[in-house]
Amino acid sequence: MRVLNDKVDLEGLIADAVEEGRQVQVVRGGATKAATLEAFSQELNFPEWFGMNLDALADCLDTLARESEGEWEIVWDDAAALRRSDPHAATGIESVLAELDETHKSVHVTIIDR
Repeated sequence: MRVLNDKVDLEGLIADAVEEGRQVQVVRGGATKAATLEAFSQELNFPEWFGMNLDALADCLDTLARESEGEWEIVWDDAAALRRSDPHAATGIESVLAELDETHKSVHVTIIDR
């Protein structure tokens, strides 16, 4: 898992990942835990039963990782907004993403802290 600052070129980052053979999905975070979880749900097309909590996030991401073919990169953009408003929630989501990155070698996680 890598954490990048606000100076990153998102389009360039995506182009590099695609060139390296990864499917890329960008999740634009929100200023609240609920908004950020909703962004993950919408962007990654989580099932209706998604519970809007960290355990459900971990379950859905794990399922997607196991079912994905090839390399996959999740980019959580605008993570700083949640970090400012709810540091505990931001740390929780980061922990879920770090575990996903460690457990599934075909999954790459990038957090953009802006």
